[in-house]
Amino acid sequence: MYSFSGAGKPFSFGTVNHQLTQTTTDCVSKVRFSPVGFPAFLLGVTSWDCSCSVWQVQSNQNEIQAVPSFTTTHDAPILDLSFSYDGKAFFGGCSKTATMWNLSTNQKSTVASHDLPISCLAYINHPQVNDLLITGSWDGKLRCWDLRQPNFIMEENLGEPIFALDVQRSKPMMAVATGRMVHIFHTDSMRKEDTLKPPDVVKFNIRCVSCSSDFEGVAAGTSEGRLSFLRMDKKPGCTFKAHIQGADVTQYVMYQTNFCVHHPSSPLVISGGGDGVLAAVNRSTKKLLRSMQPELKIENDPVPISAGDISPDGSLIAYAHSYDWAMGRSGYRNQPTSVHIRKIEGDVK
Repeated sequence: MYSFSGAGKPFSFGTVNHQLTQTTTDCVSKVRFSPVGFPAFLLGVTSWDCSCSVWQVQSNQNEIQAVPSFTTTHDAPILDLSFSYDGKAFFGGCSKTATMWNLSTNQKSTVASHDLPISCLAYINHPQVNDLLITGSWDGKLRCWDLRQPNFIMEENLGEPIFALDVQRSKPMMAVATGRMVHIFHTDSMRKEDTLKPPDVVKFNIRCVSCSSDFEGVAAGTSEGRLSFLRMDKKPGCTFKAHIQGADVTQYVMYQTNFCVHHPSSPLVISGGGDGVLAAVNRSTKKLLRSMQPELKIENDPVPISAGDISPDGSLIAYAHSYDWAMGRSGYRNQPTSVHIRKIEGDVK
């Protein structure tokens, strides 16, 4: 049994729902907590309005507080964000570049570039290089940047646009998503070690990935609203209709899965999707634990959950409501934007 706040109770997303102030009014592309070891407990939010904003978070048993602390703008929409351990944030996006932002001095510098927009990035503390930034792009290239040098030190051409990546901080493992494949890299050597494919029931592209903390596999969310767990040993995993809504198999609506995250110390996987729902599954028991009802609607349609993240200790889940552009311009109806933090409560059995 894995216990969270409120042990002995059924798993839930908690009753405390803290909504951040001074957030963007445009579509949120990424929500990211700072890692263990960072000088402060922060939550970063990036947006299609070219902004990157950071809140300082405090949480106790009864309440959550988030104070606006840092904000900056860029010359193009920002798609992803990552924190280092020493007080820096990294962001990249449609400018085709990645920026290092020193939060204490507010200094910014360009540290990476691609031929097309940077869709995803991650900072890691490498055993040989120390400060290493990994960037993935719609140009299909995965690049590694030693922040002491102006040029990339490694490039892997994966042959098709890269949509997402995730680095497991406790083990030298990285998952990179292209199309319907997940490429596995060993981050110490930065060599590709394997390719995982979802089961045949998954028909559409993978939009998000999350490495398990025990090195067993990767969670993958898809454009058709499924959430799969792909095992490293190639044994059958599990797939859930996490964001597919409908009364029966003949009538249902598929909403894309926009984020998925692993709990750091349990088999819990949480995802958010275009149906405006947070879903939680146990990949060990292969059970759906909880599916939160949509909080926000417009014209009777749910406002999507476009991004989210789990805190390093697994006690909080942060997520954003905003349009996710799954239906293109025709689906945009001035959906409201908001960012929330909830407590993860109860037991996972």
